[in-house]
Amino acid sequence: MYVYTSWKSRPFTNEQSDRFMGIWGKIETDLAAIPSLERICWFLFADGSGGFQVVKTNDVDAANAFSLEVSLALGEFLEFESKVLLDLEAAMPAILKAFERSKA
Repeated sequence: MYVYTSWKSRPFTNEQSDRFMGIWGKIETDLAAIPSLERICWFLFADGSGGFQVVKTNDVDAANAFSLEVSLALGEFLEFESKVLLDLEAAMPAILKAFERSKA
């Protein structure tokens, strides 16, 4: 399973940015220590307004728990949105089934 998470930056002060960087550093360390979560990509918008990442996991519960933890820890600084992604191989059976249903 893949999880796409985007974020938008909220306005914050220089003092808050120091706190944000401290929390974010701990989160990055924790993410690296969870073997069931693998970051596939991570991009930041050039204007600094936000970004997104895609994480691959084989443990849905661990992914959901970590996403909740990050959202709660950084919600003061960032607005998050996460979606489950399917690669084409996983999606194709449902696409074909939907196509067949639409013919009826």
